[in-house]
Amino acid sequence: MQSDEMQGSSAYKKHGSGKEPLNAFPLFQTRDIDRARHAVASKFCTHSLSPAKSAEGFDACHNHLAWSDVSLNYLSYGCEVKIEPGELERFYLIQVPLQGRAIVKNGRVEVRADRSCATVLNPTRDTQMVWGEGCCKLLLQINREALHLQAEELLQRKLSEAVLFAPAVDMRNPGLLHWVNDLFSVVGLAEEGEAFSGRAALRQPRMEESLILGFLTQQPSSISHELREERPDALPHQLRRAQEFINSNLTEPLTLAEISKAAGCSLRSLQVGFRKHFGVTPMGYLNCQRLNHAHYLLQSRTGARRVSTVAFDAGFSHLGRFSIAYRKAFGCSPKETLQYGGPT
Repeated sequence: MQSDEMQGSSAYKKHGSGKEPLNAFPLFQTRDIDRARHAVASKFCTHSLSPAKSAEGFDACHNHLAWSDVSLNYLSYGCEVKIEPGELERFYLIQVPLQGRAIVKNGRVEVRADRSCATVLNPTRDTQMVWGEGCCKLLLQINREALHLQAEELLQRKLSEAVLFAPAVDMRNPGLLHWVNDLFSVVGLAEEGEAFSGRAALRQPRMEESLILGFLTQQPSSISHELREERPDALPHQLRRAQEFINSNLTEPLTLAEISKAAGCSLRSLQVGFRKHFGVTPMGYLNCQRLNHAHYLLQSRTGARRVSTVAFDAGFSHLGRFSIAYRKAFGCSPKETLQYGGPT
């Protein structure tokens, strides 16, 4: 019997060595560089495209299929090309190499992509790429707003910055390998007319949601530290109200009395409930959520921002105590997190 990892990679292997994915949905095939650039830009964003060495062998092919929040794409250029889209702004783009190699730089992180390592382009980070000769990829485009809403639903709180993913997608990770296999299963359904078509309209939103949520939970990101936290399956409604009140007012100088009033219970009941379900006091929970929010902000913002500004935006008024608590929680200083500017 095959291992789970081998079973999970079956669809990926099939498409990596078999027919061209999505060949029933051609957008274009051309040897004209300008035509290729304009056609790709019509589905993604404006970018520069040029042969890295010689235009000989340039033969671009783009298959494309879209629904409301995601699109499936197969793209190849034939020869080695340099691509510079800058910031994508409106969408995330997950690139799964089927053949060949590429060098992808998103923000400060450079990734050497191949069949063992896919990439994800964050919309708020500058992107530069070199696709090697013979490189072809399956691309999943995800609407930024749709992913943002799913992330907020997972965390049960509002997010002020875009979620940032580590650009390297490690295909040796079993969870990510299974997610990629699910992606190729959706490709197979699309090729059979069972997805991204009128007759699949009722289940299409669930497919898109599953792909987005699966990537959010498996790929390291600026909110992974919060997603890893154990959350009670069912909370008493007073604790749920207290939790929602805290998460909605992280930057306010909250008091225990204000939290208990919002929850509709006594101070004593609030204290006992938080100890039982979260293992901390209500104020300890508030401080933990503020640290989580600061960690998210420090990863999401550029190095030009000051640590003191982020601390204030996360609800901390004393920079020294914030720095000590932050290092204890995350094993590094706030300045170090801000310097690297996101998950790697």
